[in-house]
Amino acid sequence: MSNLARDHRNSDLSRIHIAKKQLGLGEEEYRAILLGHGGSASSKDLDHAGRQRVLDYLKFRGFKPQASAKPKRPSRPTPKADALPMVRRIRAQLISLNRKPDEYADGIAKQMLGDNAPQFFEWCDIRDLQSISQALTVQQNREGADTS
Repeated sequence: MSNLARDHRNSDLSRIHIAKKQLGLGEEEYRAILLGHGGSASSKDLDHAGRQRVLDYLKFRGFKPQASAKPKRPSRPTPKADALPMVRRIRAQLISLNRKPDEYADGIAKQMLGDNAPQFFEWCDIRDLQSISQALTVQQNREGADTS
């Protein structure tokens, strides 16, 4: 199972269990819903279609999914149009370096620019973005990562 499929499965299972709690379902009623709409007595044994049928039924019964109180990760700023190609290049380099997060490039910017460094590397000017990209190229060569 791919990571994406596992994440979707876990998300669906979480929503089913939250709905069970929100609707105040007893164990017997919950198992009956799983069996009747999903085809299994256990939520972990449901396939994607079964999980969706169960969730649709729980929504019909009154389940209202709520957004989490805080986002899972802070949103990154949108770079200026002229800096967008260089930002994309830096992100591709980060991916080739074993999927390093954007914060890695933020740290390089802070190390290179000192107190003048912006909070996010996307806010750097083109010259500074080129320097960050060059530093990542050196790191790619050091680790033997793909540079194409």
